[in-house]
Amino acid sequence: MEKAVIETQSLTKKYDQKEVVKDLNLSIGESEAFGYLGPNGAGKTTTIKMLMGLIQPTSGTGKVCGFDIVHQVLDVRRSCGVLPEPAGFYDNLTARQNLRFYGSLYGLKGKDLESKVMSTLELVGLPGAIDMKIGKFSKGMKQRFGLAQAIVHDPKVLIFDEPTAGIDPQGAEDYRNLVKELKSKGKTVFMTSHILPEVEAVCDRIGIIVNGEMKICGKVDELVDQYTRKQGFQLKLRVKELDEPRVRESLRPLAGVSNVVKNDGYYLINSSDDVSEDVSRAVCRANGVVTELEVYRPSLNEIFLDITRPVKA
Repeated sequence: MEKAVIETQSLTKKYDQKEVVKDLNLSIGESEAFGYLGPNGAGKTTTIKMLMGLIQPTSGTGKVCGFDIVHQVLDVRRSCGVLPEPAGFYDNLTARQNLRFYGSLYGLKGKDLESKVMSTLELVGLPGAIDMKIGKFSKGMKQRFGLAQAIVHDPKVLIFDEPTAGIDPQGAEDYRNLVKELKSKGKTVFMTSHILPEVEAVCDRIGIIVNGEMKICGKVDELVDQYTRKQGFQLKLRVKELDEPRVRESLRPLAGVSNVVKNDGYYLINSSDDVSEDVSRAVCRANGVVTELEVYRPSLNEIFLDITRPVKA
């Protein structure tokens, strides 16, 4: 990875001795979209507040665009565009007036400001609502406008908290295209969401945080591999010319196989490693014919639910 745009080292936040974020280590590069996932109360919003300099960490360090999140807060904020959840606007002002105000806070003015206001609203699909008061916007329109507010000053880093909440399917598709366009322009996107297919569709890497601690992090395929190796492999097997007792007998001696269950015409094999080749050879030695053999790969949703499931007392 090139030089990190967002980086933290052992970033920690405590409230009354409770670690809300614990020893967080991040390194997110240019043109990368990073999905930061976790259940409610996991520490996601606290992390964003620390990255933006809204609260100070208890310990550890962090930088955004090379600026220290404690000692160079104004530089950090100038470098970022943020869509919080919930987003807040001036409901009695129009979209044009709101964006003029936000753009002016970052030094935009005159023709440059007017041009940026219009192009940004076009980018998020709201050109026809430019002179409508925000208070009359639907929830989906407000979410789109929140994206406009975040990107109007052309920041290097975009931090989106639940960006597709309340957006219709077309709006979600527009958001995915927007993120791809932002990445093509060298922007770094840090996003939280409970809509996992959206995260999987746009993010290069994903981290899952539980009780303030990062449990797993990587590309989706890497997450599946990490999870599978930790939880064990499951193979799906279909066989011809071999009855169930002989299938079980042929598989019983294989190292790593812990369980074989028949289900609706196929066998589910639990093992500590990928024993596909051993299974195939064992069935053939027993004069059976393998018609289907594949390693079951869990979805991101299954991984998320399992990792975030409360531990039973």
